[in-house]
Amino acid sequence: MIAPPLPKDPAELQRVEHTRLRRRVVYSMHEDDVMGRLKQTVGNVRKEAWPPADMTANPARHVYQQLSGLYRQVPEVKPPDGAEDVAAAISEAGWWQLAQRNQRDTLALNDHLVHVDIVEDEPVYRLVPPDMVSVEVNPARPSEIVAVREWAKDPDKPDEWVQYVTDPRTSTYAALDSRGDDVSARVLKGEFSGDAYRWQVDGKPALPYIAYHAAETGYAFDPFSAREVFDGSLQLGVYYTLLAHVMADASWAQRYAIGAEVAGLSISDDAPRAEVITDPAMLLMLRADPDHPGQPVVGQWTAPLAPTELLSAIERYERRVVEMALGTVGVSRRESDVRSAASLAVSREAQREAQRSYEPLFRRSDLALCRLTSGLMGAPTSGWRISYKSLPRDAHELAAETERLIAQVEAGLLDRVTAYQQLHPGLTRDEASAAVSQISSINRATAPA
Repeated sequence: MIAPPLPKDPAELQRVEHTRLRRRVVYSMHEDDVMGRLKQTVGNVRKEAWPPADMTANPARHVYQQLSGLYRQVPEVKPPDGAEDVAAAISEAGWWQLAQRNQRDTLALNDHLVHVDIVEDEPVYRLVPPDMVSVEVNPARPSEIVAVREWAKDPDKPDEWVQYVTDPRTSTYAALDSRGDDVSARVLKGEFSGDAYRWQVDGKPALPYIAYHAAETGYAFDPFSAREVFDGSLQLGVYYTLLAHVMADASWAQRYAIGAEVAGLSISDDAPRAEVITDPAMLLMLRADPDHPGQPVVGQWTAPLAPTELLSAIERYERRVVEMALGTVGVSRRESDVRSAASLAVSREAQREAQRSYEPLFRRSDLALCRLTSGLMGAPTSGWRISYKSLPRDAHELAAETERLIAQVEAGLLDRVTAYQQLHPGLTRDEASAAVSQISSINRATAPA
């Protein structure tokens, strides 16, 4: 597989390399990274005696997957008049299902892009990881992306890459090869700059990329926040590989012999070395060394390390990595015992807490995506609204929450409209007030005489 090109700017190079590492961890493709760290830890010679990398622990992937709950239920989209067909097209294009993967990758990488296009009058959405692009921003607002250069495989030369340049300021959409030559006619099958620019909203060129962020930083990218979580995930791969090595090769007592040799030794032809395969379950046949003048001595050393002790230490380290991952998103665990990330299930209340904290950021980007899609399809762009559905409460949670709200309303500490809003997140004050009034009216009309 041909690796994508790397930027020449040192700061941009560091951003891209670290983001690609995080992406490999999130997609469980980081075996070479674990083996590289193992080599740095124990050296090349000792590494050859260790088993293959243990990839069973990946707290970074697990936690961010657990916390990506904003789209587990399709949000309620309220389009403006005249854009109802656009809302249906967005849903039919599968965006709200793709948004689940987009949220997980956004949380893990801190940033993510979505490319929007209209093909045969239908919207098409494509996820674009930040390590595959370089961007230009508005100097007055560094978080506003105004132009994008995206790397992609050359459709005619699979071992080469091209760069798609999209700049609505100059109505430019072109493809450049690795030498910087314009190959738009061959790659794009035409010229799409100037009056032929593909993405127009209200007669003005638009950028077909929407940026999503895990946190508002004031900048286009935030590549290094929470890097300790991914560093810990790599280190866990080394530690669990060590555990496998200890269990297979170092959890039993090492034997020694003085003045004796193992019967059945074979001498290799290319080196003066005696070899014999040993195992704790094998019975070794020894014979006296004729060159040794004294009495043969056979003994053993105690096992250097108990696997249970090592596993306990690794699980404590894993617990710390999980706590760091949750801490980066402002969520704290209420359970006191986290045995391992493999058995970790972030509590539903913690998921709701994360959902509430992410909702404003993702709503802003989702509304921008809806407006862009609507504009590209010639429909109204203003007036879009989105309501996200909270993770459903189980019977015990719902009963406890209802009891709490009723007690507050009866004590005069909370009004019924606010209580209704808390039971139905996403409703505006007017919508909740209308619902409460309707419920009261129905109850009066149906009350027994």
